[in-house]
Formats: sequence, structure tokens, C-alpha cells
Amino acid sequence: MRGWRFGLLGLVVMLSSPQNTTAQTVTPCPNPDNCAQVSVMSQSGSAPLRIPIFFRQGPTTAQSGGIDKIAALAFSLGIGTAQLADCSIGDSGLPGSISLNPSVQNFRVVVENATCANGRTHCLCPDAGSGITPDSFVNFVIYGPNPLPTPGPNPVDIPTLPVGPQELLTVDLKGTGTVPLHIYTETKESTKPQFTAYLSVGDKLAVDQTCVPVSGQPPCSSAGSVSQVAITDGAATFAGGCVGDCNGDGEVTVDELLKMVNISLGNNPVTDCPVADANNDGEVTIDEIIQAVNSALTQCPNAAALRH
Repeated sequence: MRGWRFGLLGLVVMLSSPQNTTAQTVTPCPNPDNCAQVSVMSQSGSAPLRIPIFFRQGPTTAQSGGIDKIAALAFSLGIGTAQLADCSIGDSGLPGSISLNPSVQNFRVVVENATCANGRTHCLCPDAGSGITPDSFVNFVIYGPNPLPTPGPNPVDIPTLPVGPQELLTVDLKGTGTVPLHIYTETKESTKPQFTAYLSVGDKLAVDQTCVPVSGQPPCSSAGSVSQVAITDGAATFAGGCVGDCNGDGEVTVDELLKMVNISLGNNPVTDCPVADANNDGEVTIDEIIQAVNSALTQCPNAAALRH
């Protein structure tokens, strides 16, 4: 997604290459207050955890574009062993785990790797039994306006993101233990995992502002490039870590075992108890029910701490 550019009516996004990519080393923003900011908020508690993504424009300038008028974002959020808690796809094309703040109601938000439709071999929400392991990252693109206007002679007014700091969206995750949440950027790594993308931002004038612009050179490619975006990573800490502990209280009860059985039989969705799906394959199997029964007969990890 590095190198996005506005097209006639909106944003043209160059999706990441299937291969790992080596990038130019970029100096982090020397003072976050002078840069745009993208922040992943840490959360802890019972699954699913709702993870907010915040944005803040850079300081105001007297220019028509620039770091204070960011109009589009593209980034990959690494979620490690965690998975989306709700993979049902809504009318917007987004998984149920993604909720948008009203502040971006006039923006289009795309999760590029949501499903494995059209023969894709990787995605966040593969069909049950497909044998595809869910992606360990979420590829986001945010741009406006939404809806895109009909082509015509009049120029399109490109909206800028909120001045902020402002929550843009949330991601509901399920998992166990503590999982780092990481935005891939050229300030933190020179290579990125397959199918991910480095963070890229652009202003109202369709200029890539990810790094301090250097005349005649692509963004972030010159020696000594300096980032104009400050990134704050987060973490999701899931309580309990016990298969079948649907309410995260440190115990597996008979009611929770019955809930798992109903999910296994297809009577209830996995989202009724995300921690019942220990291997995150979208199903609850006999092996997982047996794990939960063993926990019901013994004790979940951290059970004592959860009761206090």
C-alpha cells in the first residue's frame, strides 16, 4: 500500500506485494507533537476485547495540504495469535468485528483481506473447513468521500480526517494471553511479513506525507528519510486463557459446556463464546469441548486472580 495516489474520484491503493519487502530505513518522528499520530490502544479483560484505533492530525500550517490535512490512511495492523471475534460480513463489506466511529461516516473504510472470496489463499475470515489459517494482520484503507460522487466536470472535494485525537474505529478480538498489536512502518522494521503493507498517509492534495517530502524522490526512499507520522503500538491481554470460559470469570461451568455443544452442533454462532474456539478455525470441535471439560474439573489458569 506504499505509494497510494488519488485517482479521478478518490484514492487508488497499491496493495502490498505477495513477497516480503525490504524498505529504506526511516528515522522516526523526532517530536510526536509535530507529526500526525496513529495509536493502537491497549485493552485487557475477557474476550472479545474491543481495541480502539485513534488518529490525530499534525499541527496546523498555513498550507493548503500537508501533515495537518491528512485525508487517507493505509496500514497493516499485526494482531499476532489473536483473531477477529466476529467474521460475519455486513452490508458495508466489513467484518462484524470492525465498528466505525461516526467521525468517519463520510469516509470509506476497507479491510482488504477480510475474506477469501474469489480464490484468495489468505484472509482473516476463511470458510470453516477450508484449511486456511486466518491472517495475523488486518489491512486497512481509509479514504473519502463516501459515497464517491458520479464522474463529472466539477472537482471533487476530498474530506480530511478529524483533527483529533479521535477514535476512528474499533476492532473486536478474541485470543488468549497477551498479544502485541503492531502497525508495520519503515521506522520500526526494514522488512514486513508477506501480504502486509507499511503505513502510508496522504493529504487533501493527494501528496504522500508519510515522510518529509523530498523533491523528485518517492516518499520515504531518500537517504535519511524522516517520518511525519508517530505510531503508538498496543497490546491485547485476554483474561483467563481457559477454553470454554465464555464470561472470563476463571471457571468453566455446565452452562458454558452446553453453550459449546450448541456451537459445535451449529445451533449457535462461535461469537457466543469466542474462547471456545481454541485454535481459531471458526469451529468448536470435540477436542475443544474435552479441553473445557478438563478445565471444569480442575481450574483455569489465573482463576484465583480473576475472582479478586
